[in-house]
Amino acid sequence: MILDLDAIPFFLDKDATDDDYSLFSGEYSSGSSGIMRFEDGALVMEFVTAKSEYSMTSYKQKRTDVQTRIIPLHLIQSIECKRWRFRNNTGDWKHVWNPKMIITTKSLKALEGIPSARGHELMLTLEVRGFQASRAFAAQVTALLADERLRRIEAGQQKHLPPSV
Repeated sequence: MILDLDAIPFFLDKDATDDDYSLFSGEYSSGSSGIMRFEDGALVMEFVTAKSEYSMTSYKQKRTDVQTRIIPLHLIQSIECKRWRFRNNTGDWKHVWNPKMIITTKSLKALEGIPSARGHELMLTLEVRGFQASRAFAAQVTALLADERLRRIEAGQQKHLPPSV
């Protein structure tokens, strides 16, 4: 059973594949931000994307409507939180980037429509102050994945057992 955790805020990096660049006018995305939560056996992600339009004489910023993506638990292969570090020239450990959550799915369609998703992998940037809550969230989803896989294995074994005498 998953604990009652708050929604986890995240950021998606800029997706350059959808941008319209030209010399004098165009539109580009400056990234997405949102929240994710676990609800009814699925990972629910809600996010908005910031878009900027520019021309020779004007500059406008707008946000898309709230977009919702639902990833069923059985399509999640793994979920993990990472924090990259390096050692500076004095020998101290320094954190270079904000922590990341990496979600790997079993299907390409599961991440369809999410900016910056690459194949079956999605990398979310997390807030530094919410890293511990994000790790707990990822650990609980991983435990649920393991529990579901165990149930499927046990159900498959019971189908193949001979009837009792």
